[in-house]
Amino acid sequence: MNPRILKILKYGLSIGLLSWLITQTDLSQVLSLIAEADRGNLALAIIAYLASVVVVAYRWETLLESRGIPLTLSRATGLYFIGNFFSNFLPTSIGGDAVRAYSAGTDLGKRADAFASVFIERFMGLFAIVSMALLGFLLIAQELEHTYIVPATVVLYLLMLAAFPILFGRWGIEWLKPRYRHVTVFDLGRKTARLHDVLYQYGSHRRALAANFALSVLYQGVIVVMNILVARALGLPIHPMYFVVFVPIIGTISMFPFSINALGIREGGYVLLFAQIDRPDSEALALSL
Repeated sequence: MNPRILKILKYGLSIGLLSWLITQTDLSQVLSLIAEADRGNLALAIIAYLASVVVVAYRWETLLESRGIPLTLSRATGLYFIGNFFSNFLPTSIGGDAVRAYSAGTDLGKRADAFASVFIERFMGLFAIVSMALLGFLLIAQELEHTYIVPATVVLYLLMLAAFPILFGRWGIEWLKPRYRHVTVFDLGRKTARLHDVLYQYGSHRRALAANFALSVLYQGVIVVMNILVARALGLPIHPMYFVVFVPIIGTISMFPFSINALGIREGGYVLLFAQIDRPDSEALALSL
């Protein structure tokens, strides 16, 4: 599909979803909740967000360090903020990751390592949030009005488990490498083979991957705390366990390139999931903003 048409469709989806949510929600109630929000808890939520960026920057630095590639925490944090900034204008948060990887690759002179490290930390981060969501779903499944999300999460979890030997195992690279040669468009086959080589090399650093997973869980925990603080600022009496379950799911669907930086999809995710515990749409929409 023509990239321009695809971009127009993504903008259309974002605008359409946001418009639909606004028409289905008491907007005056949303604005009232935001206007009356407790400033102290909002300030703590902002601090939690800043802390989360430092956590993922350290996660990235640790991964590169395992390959002997120097990247200071301050530079990694700065690149994360740059990536987050560009994510506001690019189709998904992955677009911001590409900017971050390109900038790091230019700094370090090792572009393949930079892109591979960003891919791995994103993959491990996704695996961590899906694991947390699955655990949370198992704890509250009986309380949900619709439980179809649970098997979908299980399927995603199993697919990610299956991806580990393909990405990091010798079998995966030996099976795929000959097939890369058949992809000649824009030299993608050779570039993908090089990237897979680097992924395989990262796979030998098991402790670094384990630390990456642990830091991903910590990061997600900080994001959950941030959402809890926002809920408290808005005066919403929602049990923290629901945030442990719902926030990872919302983060997961926001990574898919269906709209512009997940606008509309993220907000719709809040409304859909919190409706499962009978929270009004106005509360969920205010929370998502």
